[in-house]
Amino acid sequence: MSIRPDWAAIADSMPPSLSDEEQHQLWLIECKKWLGTIADEFGGSYRIAESENFLILSDESDRYVDVFSSFLERTLKRILKTLNGIAADDGFGKHVAVIFKDSDEYYRYVSLFYPEEGEFGMSAGMYINEGYGHFIFPSQDITYAEPTAVHELTHACLSHLPIPLWLDEGLAVLMEDALAGNHLYLDQEIVSRHQAFWNLQTIQEFWSGDSFSRIDEGQELSYNLAHVLVRNLVQNFEVFAQFCNLANYSDAGEQAAQEVLGCSLAHLVGSFLGEGDFKPRDKVRFEKV
Repeated sequence: MSIRPDWAAIADSMPPSLSDEEQHQLWLIECKKWLGTIADEFGGSYRIAESENFLILSDESDRYVDVFSSFLERTLKRILKTLNGIAADDGFGKHVAVIFKDSDEYYRYVSLFYPEEGEFGMSAGMYINEGYGHFIFPSQDITYAEPTAVHELTHACLSHLPIPLWLDEGLAVLMEDALAGNHLYLDQEIVSRHQAFWNLQTIQEFWSGDSFSRIDEGQELSYNLAHVLVRNLVQNFEVFAQFCNLANYSDAGEQAAQEVLGCSLAHLVGSFLGEGDFKPRDKVRFEKV
């Protein structure tokens, strides 16, 4: 099996008359074979650990894996409860986390999912929403691994929704805030940086999702702006949940904002940045990172 399998072909090979439990077990078998291939490719002492809802591939100590898997189990329940009506845990098989032993191996794997050319911002972790969705990050102290896991596991629980990247990332950083203590910090200096950075061109990158991969301060400000918008919207959770379930990446969520929130996305951004031409204008891509 390849470290980047043809999951569509694997799905097509599954007998059509299987029960849900049988499908779950077959996907679990395929998943373990795939993780074994990754372990063989990267060598070292990678091994698979299994808990109720997770498979973890790493070369971390048994103690680290035990603590981390317990954290993941608790966090999954908390995400589903906190984002009730938005997040979901559907599908067969178990959630997968891969902890690479260093940044070199992490980016070597990440490169499989990026175009051959271009510049891309650094990342502490990533949710790969391709084939069998999984999240990855390089080895780090457990105190840093936990907020990263909250962020990426939130993406996993939102992968059934065709939401724009700004909303996806905003929810992920919101969960970091709520469950891992990575609180949103705003002062006049940060607000001034936002106001200086966002304009007609850069705000289109935000709506399209491109700004989240910038190699300058635009990446930081993109996550921060997404956090601000979602934190403001979530105050009325029932309405916010309706918005999330209707929002579509094709227009950055503009139609859903008008129908559910009764205002445009430009108005939401303008309430924070001040006056400006902030309306989404371009068709946007859909990518979870």
